[in-house]
Amino acid sequence: MDFNGLADPYVKLHLLPGACKANKLKTRTQHNTLNPTWNEALTYNGITGDDIARKTLR
Repeated sequence: MDFNGLADPYVKLHLLPGACKANKLKTRTQHNTLNPTWNEALTYNGITGDDIARKTLR
């Protein structure tokens, strides 16, 4: 939390198992808010349909 009582939240997404950078995405930061709203589409590149079936989003 910032000195003004607000936060700068964001969301991190990880596809597990896997520790490579291609399995991690992050939204844009919403500045000075305690009630963020994200309207973003995040796309994993290089992930096949078979990979998606075997992975978990965390």
